Amino acid sequence: MSHDLNSTSVDGTTTSAMPATPAMPAMPATPATQPAAMRAATQKSGSGAIGVVGPLLAILLLALGVLLLRDALVAAGIFSGKQWASSAVSGLQGFAPVWWLIPVGVVVVLIGVWLVVTALRPRSRKTLPLTSQTGVFLHTRDVARLASGAAADVDGVLGVSSTATRRKVTVSVQATGHGSGGSGLRESVEAAVTERLSALQSPPRVAVAVRTPKEN
Repeated sequence: MSHDLNSTSVDGTTTSAMPATPAMPAMPATPATQPAAMRAATQKSGSGAIGVVGPLLAILLLALGVLLLRDALVAAGIFSGKQWASSAVSGLQGFAPVWWLIPVGVVVVLIGVWLVVTALRPRSRKTLPLTSQTGVFLHTRDVARLASGAAADVDGVLGVSSTATRRKVTVSVQATGHGSGGSGLRESVEAAVTERLSALQSPPRVAVAVRTPKEN
């Protein structure tokens, strides 16, 4: 029996032995690709006055289009009758200037200026942002509900109603009796509402009015 680095002989049989292959180092686990974070939502805004003016102007333009289409069909001989637009223009021929045209013109100019200002004015906002990185907002009516819920939990409060804007929350509290009214209850309600609205990025100012049964 002879020993060699590359072969081993046992009873005349030779077998080759390959040198041991060193183990490969373990590869670190690759973390799964994380999805990109969603962009924060923008603050919701209302339509403002343009939400009423826009549909009204659309109806007027639609009526004008129907009028011109009708006159076009009359001119083409499809419909019988007079053309309304040309009749209106013909009726204005020979119209003499009168004094009331001046105030009417001023009113028309003011309406035009108002329409331009309404179209360019920033839209109204009735939501308040929460302290969050994902763009969460509360409508002012929801802020009023939170204020009412916080005030209702205060001892000595029989009833509560709240109104809210983006800058101020007004809480009207009905006390259970004469002994529960006054500045003490007002301060307690104001503290409770302020704490409840502390999650807002810019909490509105809190105003509390206390009513006693005698005042009802």
